[in-house]
Amino acid sequence: MNALYLEPSEDSPKVYLDYSSGKLSIEGRSFMEDTTPFHQAIVGWLRTYFQSPQPLTVMELELEYLNTSSTKMLLDILFELNKFYIFGNKITIRWKYDPDDEDMEDLGREMADMVDIPFEHVVFS
Repeated sequence: MNALYLEPSEDSPKVYLDYSSGKLSIEGRSFMEDTTPFHQAIVGWLRTYFQSPQPLTVMELELEYLNTSSTKMLLDILFELNKFYIFGNKITIRWKYDPDDEDMEDLGREMADMVDIPFEHVVFS
């Protein structure tokens, strides 16, 4: 299975989903108004990946800003991961945020409350 790499742009984050390591990452800023193509690419890749996943899957999220449609997209991706977690796959979410960014810290805690997947909250500098 190939990795999925989406190059960051003015309004979208960098995405790297690596089958061989089980490491998934989304980082940067997301101002996308139409998240559909981005969302479909990620969810489609995840559905294929979880047909034969690695023993541990780690999703690292290091986001500086999300607009409303991007927040909804991210939540949909977390709900998709939650389905696989409920079916017995070992998944961890690592939410990374700047210590001065209370909004992203709060968003990570809110999202953690919406899913069953273990969340690690990591402050970076």
